[in-house]
Amino acid sequence: MSATNAATVRAFYAELWEEGDLSRLPALMTEDVAFHGTFGQVMRGHDAYAAYVRSVRDAFGRYRCEIRDLVAEGDKVAARIGFSGVHDAGPFLDVPPTGRTLAWEGVGFFTMRDGRIADLWVMGDMRGLLAQLHA
Repeated sequence: MSATNAATVRAFYAELWEEGDLSRLPALMTEDVAFHGTFGQVMRGHDAYAAYVRSVRDAFGRYRCEIRDLVAEGDKVAARIGFSGVHDAGPFLDVPPTGRTLAWEGVGFFTMRDGRIADLWVMGDMRGLLAQLHA
């Protein structure tokens, strides 16, 4: 099961985030998925998560997620990710497009159910990202 869960998390970053393919949500995340973000936001369900993905991807002309480390054991997966993108398409964190390439690190802690993501906690280097946005 750990290999299946790891593959789901890899697809989550590649297909949902990098490609922006929101049609993959039902295959990758349970209907009642819970997301806990760096800024303390909590959202539940596909619609809320799809809106979140759109809000990030709409800010970047190119958005990348590089999996640096991934560990899967039982129903848990942990991933350390390098995020980057050119902030040229729309506002991000209330900052108008800067035209700059932004890069930051983050981690995701996933709880899986039946091969899909049921719960996700994310922590990112928001201090570093905000410094880049406001430079």
